[in-house]
Amino acid sequence: MPGTLETRAAEPSPGPHSPLAPGQPYPHPLLLYGLLTVMVLLWAGNYVVAKAGFHEVDGLTIGVLRVLIAAIFLVPIHAAYRWRHPLRRPFRWRDFAMFGCLGLFVGLNQLLFIYGLSYTTVEHSALIIAIGPVIILLLAALAGLERLTISKLAGVALAFAGVTLLAAGRGFAASNPTLRGDLLTLGGSTAFSFYAVIGKHVTRRYDTMTLNSWSYFLGALLLTPLAFHQMAHTDWSRVGWIGWGSLFYIGLGPSLIGYLIWFWALRHLAASRMGVITYVQPVLGSVIGVYLLQEALTGHILLSGILVLAGVALVERHTRGTEAEDESGEAPS
Repeated sequence: MPGTLETRAAEPSPGPHSPLAPGQPYPHPLLLYGLLTVMVLLWAGNYVVAKAGFHEVDGLTIGVLRVLIAAIFLVPIHAAYRWRHPLRRPFRWRDFAMFGCLGLFVGLNQLLFIYGLSYTTVEHSALIIAIGPVIILLLAALAGLERLTISKLAGVALAFAGVTLLAAGRGFAASNPTLRGDLLTLGGSTAFSFYAVIGKHVTRRYDTMTLNSWSYFLGALLLTPLAFHQMAHTDWSRVGWIGWGSLFYIGLGPSLIGYLIWFWALRHLAASRMGVITYVQPVLGSVIGVYLLQEALTGHILLSGILVLAGVALVERHTRGTEAEDESGEAPS
């Protein structure tokens, strides 16, 4: 889900945003919030659709192919955008090196989320994804982009205490598949956090579409060998409409349509307002897990969720800038 490069982390891969062009009309609130609702539902549906797809296609295959599917369908969208907004200067080799680095983290984020979900529960996955802003804060502090305060450290401690309690509920045995899934999901969230912090350094050189499109393109290219390996070892004759439907839903819904809505909305709303999705997603994901997938909602999961969301709220409250700062962005290249 996406989040802003400044302070958010979520499952489909975001990037920086450009300011609203002068004279561009503000969309009707029903359209704006209606599309945001569609976006949240697409992301929330990711969980139940993926779980259904795992019965016919393994998690690693779905995870790697979602990146390729999104990149392929993004080609004509990017071409149309580039036709209307030509680059001011041609790319240099160092630009492609940066896109390749970002693409690696985008690919890992998209892949590990789905692969991890194939081992763990929706509730575990949703809560682990929710600590993304905390990981971004820690990486940004190491990079000298953020200053750790007592309040931020308290938020970090609360969030990781919640995740630790979550993992403790199923035990820490190496053979525990849920723990394996939790670690894979945490790896995916960490990959996005690296993407966010590294991308922070180049937000003023590239517009949103350029940064995200090329990150997806090169991320898909890097994952192509693994994709061919997985496709060659998958018995596609056993894959029915549920498997194919899951694959294309995940590749086009949350990965492509969801993030396009996100960046369009960022041109009209401050990042601080968009950040509420950080809290909606794990709650909605957990509800889906309980009511649609019949997952158990235990006391330790509830307590873990409270700790995680309280920690993230504390971190974001003391990380987020002013409304004007949230809405500032780079000049398109």
